Amino acid sequence: MIYPSESKLLPWVDSKVLSAIEADESWTLSEVARCKDEPWYHLVNYVWTIRKDEFTVDGKPSVERFAAKEHLRYVLDCFYRYNRLVVDKSRQMTLSWVSMAYCMQKLQFGNHEEIICQTKKEEDVEALVERCHFMLTSQRIWLRPRFDYRAGKGGRIVVYGQDGRKLNTIQGIPGGVGAGGQVRSKNPSLYFLDEGGFIDEFAECRSNAEACAQDIKIVSTANVGDFELFVNDKVSV
Repeated sequence: MIYPSESKLLPWVDSKVLSAIEADESWTLSEVARCKDEPWYHLVNYVWTIRKDEFTVDGKPSVERFAAKEHLRYVLDCFYRYNRLVVDKSRQMTLSWVSMAYCMQKLQFGNHEEIICQTKKEEDVEALVERCHFMLTSQRIWLRPRFDYRAGKGGRIVVYGQDGRKLNTIQGIPGGVGAGGQVRSKNPSLYFLDEGGFIDEFAECRSNAEACAQDIKIVSTANVGDFELFVNDKVSV
């Protein structure tokens, strides 16, 4: 694969180029292969998201191309290079955004991926899975995988292979009593924990994820407690 740091930062597929691509079947097929092999190229050229923050016009949600920002490319690069990664963040860094983009790419292009996305509240984790759903549906129809989306209960997306069989899934689960046990019972290949510093069961969820998931990504704004102890290397792994 081509790591994000090795890709051009800015998008180059504009409406004119896109028309040329879609008029040439061989070029279209090569773009699908390139997107699978080059994650940053895929995101900045073909993926759109809904931005919701105080910097949008009138504070209203807006549909925008995936942001071609250097720090997001760097984080995505680390996600692909390191199987286990914890990132502490500040507000407006949009790291939850790039984390869900990573999950979306694993869901779209992976092979037998069981992805678990977790955060403190059910409605929050469902919003993360919905973000993944929007990024899938925002793509050109020839690039989109075949999938089913189910809202509610944390949200769930199933991607199917060319033979019609279930290939990859993403499931959202909340924190709360027994949160760590939920992780282990799902036996995920990829585990993503958002705002880990604010989930009371952080240590339980982390240790259960380590027992079954090969790929673990955790992001959070700073907070005292188990997350702070972990990122400052004050507990054993």
